[in-house]
Amino acid sequence: MPLIECNSENVTANYFPPPLGNGDLSTMLDMEGIQRQKLFINEYYPVIWRAGRRYSDIVRRPMIPFGYIGHGFVNEPEKWTQRLDTQRACIESECHYADGAQLRSEAFIHLDKSVFALRKSFRDSYTFSYTLAQPGAGSEVPARMKFIASKNACGVDISYEIEGLESQRGIISLLCDRPVKVGIKNNCFCLTAEESPASFFLIFADCMDAVDFYSYSTVLKDSIRKEGFEGLFKSHCESWSKYWQESYIDLPGRQENDVYAVSQYHLRISSTRWSIPAGGISNHWNGTYYAFDEFFAFMGLASSGHLDISKRIPEFRHQILKKARLRSFQHWGEENSVDYGARYHFMTDENGDECTPPGYWLEHISQMANVALCSWEQYRFSGDHEFLRDKAYPVISGAAEFYRTQMLYEMGDGRLIVGKCTDLERLGPARENAFMTTCGVIATFEAAAEASLILQCNSEKAALWNSLAGRLRMSLPQENNRYVPHPGCTKKSIAVFAGTFPYPVLESDDPLQLAAIDDFIKNENEYGNMYPVGKSVCVWYAAWKGIVFARMGRSADSDVCIRQIASESNCFSEIFEISDPPMCPWFCTGEGTFIQMLNESLLQSSDSEIRIMKYPAQDYSFRLAARGGIMVELKVVNSLISVLKLSLRNAYRGNLILPDGRSIDIASSVPVEIIVI
Repeated sequence: MPLIECNSENVTANYFPPPLGNGDLSTMLDMEGIQRQKLFINEYYPVIWRAGRRYSDIVRRPMIPFGYIGHGFVNEPEKWTQRLDTQRACIESECHYADGAQLRSEAFIHLDKSVFALRKSFRDSYTFSYTLAQPGAGSEVPARMKFIASKNACGVDISYEIEGLESQRGIISLLCDRPVKVGIKNNCFCLTAEESPASFFLIFADCMDAVDFYSYSTVLKDSIRKEGFEGLFKSHCESWSKYWQESYIDLPGRQENDVYAVSQYHLRISSTRWSIPAGGISNHWNGTYYAFDEFFAFMGLASSGHLDISKRIPEFRHQILKKARLRSFQHWGEENSVDYGARYHFMTDENGDECTPPGYWLEHISQMANVALCSWEQYRFSGDHEFLRDKAYPVISGAAEFYRTQMLYEMGDGRLIVGKCTDLERLGPARENAFMTTCGVIATFEAAAEASLILQCNSEKAALWNSLAGRLRMSLPQENNRYVPHPGCTKKSIAVFAGTFPYPVLESDDPLQLAAIDDFIKNENEYGNMYPVGKSVCVWYAAWKGIVFARMGRSADSDVCIRQIASESNCFSEIFEISDPPMCPWFCTGEGTFIQMLNESLLQSSDSEIRIMKYPAQDYSFRLAARGGIMVELKVVNSLISVLKLSLRNAYRGNLILPDGRSIDIASSVPVEIIVI
């Protein structure tokens, strides 16, 4: 597991502080192990956030900031080294200052507790500061926040509330494991220690944690006093170890391994109790949930076997299904008279309410396909029949019915098409018979029909969904012997890959799909970014391509995509939304697709087949998930398979295809571990 280092000798202009988090509490630390209020890429100031804590009176529902940490060192260091340890989910740094002072920092956010721990080693004395303020140099208290601070035995307790938001009341506590001098000045709180090393703790508790959050906070503080930095860190590492043991890959290329591990790390710390924001909790887009983007992060987790974490996403969509149904149709109590399905907002908060800013992206409908496929793929990877029946199927069928009742148009020439909508945003508004969206609708209909067959319900509707999918497939837009993004399109778009990924509704050798892919690649430097900027292919699109190549068996082309992405990663092997120009680092959507690309370059599966892919390396190994509730472990040495094991959590019958084409029948009526080689 990589330990990734950045220092004052090799740092680039695109340096961005690495993140810490646990899905609830989230922050980023600069090279001093603090949060100087400096402006980084995307006009971002590092502060502390908590998932789900929002202002509710503005359409976009911005998150409530919870301040930032600093210290008594006025000047910045002359030399520094900073390391991100993904295995132990911690950040370490060493700094050397012009006056001869030295400072070492070790920090983590406990995976299971809302506790931020920071240990400082210093020469004379050290002052830790916490400012309860908005991001920026002005030090203003967060909007409408009122607080009362009082000294405790070894720090400060800060009770706060947001005026007008009863649900946003809580307490923030500062503790130190050494005797400290406490200073309180307005909204800045300081703890000065003379003994080194000194460990400082920030503990958060509020109404969303517990009704009696004061007692909850007391329990947290008591555990910290008892366990100390080392005890907390031990239990933190044990929790992370369980995550890392679920799956792994080990490839010859160091940079590919680093980007993969960092992406896995960031998806985990960005997995809230609801879903995964596109840019993580703390840095972009107000930490809201994109129904379209969720699928890509989900597939990275699910194909890695992190099914307990990936399950949060479809469960969240089931929790807010009623609001999606009301969004689809509500008029004076008539919403149940006809089933018009479910229409999820493009961007939502934790309650399922609209957070999308005004713009033509409000006319997206592709997100319903991605919501449905998260639910469907969670079932396919887990084999959890109860989950399919109780939670997945209502969501999948709701999306299918929305498409059926509201988005299909019968044409005079007998064709059936999807009506005008916003497809990928670079293509503009009101696109009729858009290729990508139509592929998503087909995939949704077919998933709903297959789920109905498994559950033995709604057979007539399942037949109709299958029929509609077939007619839409016949009407996919094509010109000049290739699929096009939409009829009459003059631009090129990654959308034409969509019949293979993200919606595998076409055969891998479909000549129109192959021609469309080749046409885009010829023009990808002009159309390869998510926005009309730069002259490159963004990481997300490159990973999208790589998955398509892997599914087509073009391993050499897929490997080119892997290497391109690895070479464009930033200081801590993190992925940017766009590299040229640099925009939005720590981009969960691209991370999820990169993970899935690597996973599918090694292993692919359907409900009745597991295929070990040819990978261009002599030595490598992995443990990854296959559909059907199966984990596959492989080790290759000198181009020969030395270990091949299958762990079945359910009954299974299917074929195991080896890289040389040999097929092995796998059959078991009970959960079992099968050692093939």
